[in-house]
Amino acid sequence: MHKWEVLSKITKAGLVAVVRAASAEDAERIAGACMEGGVAAIEITFTVPGAHEVISGLAKRFSNDRLLIGAGTVLDEETARIAILAGAQFIVSPSLSARTAQLCRRYQVPYMRGAGTAAEVLQALEE
Repeated sequence: MHKWEVLSKITKAGLVAVVRAASAEDAERIAGACMEGGVAAIEITFTVPGAHEVISGLAKRFSNDRLLIGAGTVLDEETARIAILAGAQFIVSPSLSARTAQLCRRYQVPYMRGAGTAAEVLQALEE
């Protein structure tokens, strides 16, 4: 799926469920419940132990048309790459990382990053 298609689907869904859990098993159970409830986009945070395995499992079980799977709390480009290779279709970060942005552009994966100051907002607009 192309980058603009992923962004369009997220916008159309109107909701991204953010899954934080104490274990991979809990995260999978929560993601399943979200799916049953009609959620079309799920973000598995990298605070979940084995998050890349959860992402990989969901990506194998569900088609792109049925579920968008993203990775959250991505703090660096290494983690972003692990998430993308596991099947993440979008990356979410609480902070700015030029190297993560560059990697996501290379893979054509949407990168949604946080900014806490006016300077960070300006930096995000310029990258």
